[in-house]
Amino acid sequence: MKRFWRRSQGMWRHEIVVLHGKMRRGQTKEAVKYVERLIDIDPEEVEWRLLEALCYEMMGQLNKAKRMFNEILKERPLLLRALHGLALVMHKNLEGPAVFEMLNKALQVAHREKRVTEERNIKILIAQMHVVKGDFEEALKKFQGLVSDNPLDFRPYLCQGIIYSLLDRKEEAAEQFETYRSLVPGEFPQRIFLDDVVLEAKTKSRERFQKEFQAEFSYRK
Repeated sequence: MKRFWRRSQGMWRHEIVVLHGKMRRGQTKEAVKYVERLIDIDPEEVEWRLLEALCYEMMGQLNKAKRMFNEILKERPLLLRALHGLALVMHKNLEGPAVFEMLNKALQVAHREKRVTEERNIKILIAQMHVVKGDFEEALKKFQGLVSDNPLDFRPYLCQGIIYSLLDRKEEAAEQFETYRSLVPGEFPQRIFLDDVVLEAKTKSRERFQKEFQAEFSYRK
């Protein structure tokens, strides 16, 4: 049984690596087949359903992706990746204020149920969606409020650094990135990815960074 479990884990890891590779190369139809295979292996695993919805979003099948994200949220209404995915689909579908209405409802649920971590995560997501919308000033205001609430959380500093980079305000961006680096744990799982974002923000042109940031933000739910 242990040998079977190790083999199963290895197979799943292989499938995930292949899947992410196909998604990055834009081979979304092939990626859907891999996701369906993963769902067959373990239909209860929400990760595969999230990836399936993401594939359909990337294929431009927004209504199908939206339905899938909503189905996940019926079961787990505060699951951040599902909220993130749904928000991006609604944004691409030009649903405007409905994006923030949906997120604010989730925020109210988190507050009512005293889910402190989820509440803060959703607040950060709301601020990030203002960045996606292009409303940088509103996003900065929200991130500054998040810093006031908890100055030891590295995420608002990173996001403010990205915003200042998009605004071509390099000195302010550098200050925020410096604070981010002083706070982010060395063992944080996505540390390498985040450090790459900081490097790109510092070295690439505003237009190129904005284009690549939007693409990467959409992919990294």
